[in-house]
This record gives sequence, C-alpha cells and structure tokens, in this order.
Amino acid sequence: MRIGFYSTMAGMPWGGSEELWSRAAKVLLERGHYVGVNYKKRKQQKQAPQLLELERAGADLCWRRGIRVGRTINRLLTKLHVGQNPSLRWLKHARPDLLAISIGYHLDDLSITQTCRSLGIPYCLLVQAASPYQWLEPHRFEAQRAAYAGATRCFFVSDQNREVLETNVALDLSDAEIIDNPFQVDLAARPAWPGNEKIWKLACVARVHFQSKAQDILLRVMRQSKWRARPVQVCLWGADGGNLHQLKELISLHNLHKHVVYKGFAENIDQLWSEHHALVLPSRFEGNALAMIEAMLCGRMPIVTNVGRVRELVDDNRSGFVAPAATFELMDEALERAWQRRNEWQAMGQLAAADIRQRHSLRPAEDFAEAILSAVPGQQTTVQLRAAA
Repeated sequence: MRIGFYSTMAGMPWGGSEELWSRAAKVLLERGHYVGVNYKKRKQQKQAPQLLELERAGADLCWRRGIRVGRTINRLLTKLHVGQNPSLRWLKHARPDLLAISIGYHLDDLSITQTCRSLGIPYCLLVQAASPYQWLEPHRFEAQRAAYAGATRCFFVSDQNREVLETNVALDLSDAEIIDNPFQVDLAARPAWPGNEKIWKLACVARVHFQSKAQDILLRVMRQSKWRARPVQVCLWGADGGNLHQLKELISLHNLHKHVVYKGFAENIDQLWSEHHALVLPSRFEGNALAMIEAMLCGRMPIVTNVGRVRELVDDNRSGFVAPAATFELMDEALERAWQRRNEWQAMGQLAAADIRQRHSLRPAEDFAEAILSAVPGQQTTVQLRAAA
C-alpha cells in the first residue's frame, strides 16, 4: 500500500510527538509498503537526523516550506481562499491510499485535510497533545471541525485528550482509538539503584517549557524552607523549550543552586536513571509522557500530575504519587507524601516497572502501523458516523 505521513510539527526540529508516526513509518517500510513523508523544511544543520534515517530506509521525503504571517493577514488570506490547498502537488505525487496526519498540538493547522477532501484522499488524524487551557479561535472552528468529521479514523494517546478535542470541535469522537507511544529504553533495562542516599535525587525529564511542563511550579515548591532543609535535589533534564533563560534566572534569584540543577539534554536514559531515585513531572497537560513511561520501565516511581494517561498507568500511593492538578499546593502535597515514604521508593519503582509492562503496549510502533493499514478504506470492518455532541 501507499501510506503518506504529514507532521504538523513547526516550532522545533523534532520532539516526542514525532516518535510514534516516524517509527510506524519505518515498520511499514520494512514490510514493503511505499511511505511518503511531508515535513517542514529547516536549515540543513537543524534537520532532525530521524528524518534522514527514514529517507535512507527508503521513504520518499518532501520538505515543505512554511511561511509565517500575522493573524490579521492569515484571516484575510482565509477569506480570499488563498493558500487553502496546501501540499496539493505533493499529494498528487505521493498518491497515498491513506494520509496519516500527526498533530503535535491540538491547535495546529489542519488545512491539508481540505486538500485531501478535494482530491478524495482518505486521511486519519493522530493527536499527541491537547491542552484544556487553550481553545480554538472562533474563525477556525468550522474548518477544524470539518477536519475531524472528515477523518477516516482518529487516534489519541489518551482519552483525556480526546475529551478536550470533543469539546473544542463539538463532535462525538467516541469512535476514536487510544494508542500507545513508543519509548527510548530497552525492555530489559534494569538500571542499578543509586548507591548514595545521603542526597535523594529527583529527575524532571522534560523540555524546559513552563506552559506545558510546569517547571515553574516545581521551583516554587522547592523555594520553601522545609525543602531547603532536606537532603533532596531536583535535576532538570531536557532541551530548551523556550523558558531556559527564565529557569536559570529564577534559580539564581531564589538561590536554589543547591537544590535545583539544570543538566541539559539526556542522551542516555539508562544512565540517567542509575543516578536518580524517582521522576518528578508537574505537567499542566500531556498526551502520554514518554519520560514517565521510560522512568517506570527503568524501575523508578513517578511523582506526577493527573494528566494524559496517568490515572490508567500509575496507582497513587502504590506505584507513584499523583497530584490531582498542576498547582503549587497540590504538587507540594504530592511531593510531601512521597518524601515521607522515601525509604519505599525502590520497592514502589519495582511495582511501577511491573505495572507498565502489563498496562502499556510493548510494541507501540508496530501497533500503530497495523492500525494505519486497517484504516485504509476497504480494510475497515466497521464505520461509525460522528454526530455533533
């Protein structure tokens, strides 16, 4: 079959949202299918190596150029129907039996779906993250709604995200499929427990992006005198998502150098977890955080907020600690519960490792590749119409 992939990723060269579709694409290539990929062009030195690997594996790679204009101009172009059929030439070249559109964030532009509908090309949508704090602008509502209504199938990485989209586009998306994300650690990973417990080390593994990952809340918690007096250190691992400068200035402003340390991007996850006792991730919203999955696979219990798939994968007070929401008070309370049971962290991490292997797919890329093939018209066994909620 001929399968196309289109990623809406625009803000960064690569991210966790790109792992599932790209790995599924590789699986399809290995099985002899045609794979066409449409991705935003960047300066050569900033191109993601994962895309070049796909190209070497046989993917037909197309780099699209992105032109950014202001909101007012964009509205005017929309009214004039200018630029309303993006990637038309590429779609005619790739001729996919199905186009899989990976959506990094629920507000991303989906105008390519209009091109698909005009050409009669079926498409499916994969949503990687949806925030309950940001809404579609009124002038985009009908177009975005049509994009979801016209999809052959919709995929989400958490039911919570599906509910956010249902509200945003006022459609019944109960026929959507919840699919698991891939991870970067070996299934046999068993990092040794850190030998030094004179300092309890928590790793916050996430790009430095306050709006989603909420490291700002973590800094507020650690500013308290009770945490300053304890032998605990939070190590922040992740690339700059836009707030690194603020993070460093806040650490300096509140003299938190002893208790909060920025470590940069982590290349070796196994090594990281051999040096830390637990994960802390105070996210305001998530799809299905890869960092949490990887920490649990490595036998480290998570201290997290109730976002994405957390409630399905983490048992509060058993295999981790869950704050009901990303607020200063609730995160402090979850961390306090964790601290009082710090001598149980290793045993809780072992429970987390066993649970995640039972509750989460161990072959997510293959699962998604198979789901894509089953979504091709003629391969489906059931069809369900989406009605307004």
